[in-house]
Amino acid sequence: MKVDKIYTKAGSKFSEQIEIWASNRCNELISVAEKINENIERYDSLLIFNENQNLNKEISEIKSLFDKQQKAIHKIDINGTLRVGLSNLELWVEQNKCKRLLILGADELIKNPNLERYLNLEK
Repeated sequence: MKVDKIYTKAGSKFSEQIEIWASNRCNELISVAEKINENIERYDSLLIFNENQNLNKEISEIKSLFDKQQKAIHKIDINGTLRVGLSNLELWVEQNKCKRLLILGADELIKNPNLERYLNLEK
C-alpha cells in the first residue's frame, strides 16, 4: 500500500501510535490540527480503525460527511482476522486509487493489544 498523502488527527493518542506505520505507506504524512470536517475536500478517502465496528460520535459524523460526498471509506476492525484485514485494505486502496487518505481511530484503541498486531506486521 502506497498513497501520496496520509493525514492523521493532531493531538490524538491513536494518531501518535499510527504515524510510524502510516509513514511507511505514503510519500507525505500530514498531521491535521484543524477540525477534519472543515476541509473535507482535502481528502479523497477515509480509513477507520475500530473495535467490533463501534465508532465514536466524532468519527461517525466524519464518516457521514464522506458518505454524503461519495468518497471511499474502509473500516478495519482490529478484533478481526489480521491477514484478512490487511489484504482487504490493500485491495481497497488499489481499487479506489486512494491518493489523499485520512486515517482515524478512537484514542481508546491504543489500549487494545490487537492494534499493535496490525501496526507491527510488515507485508
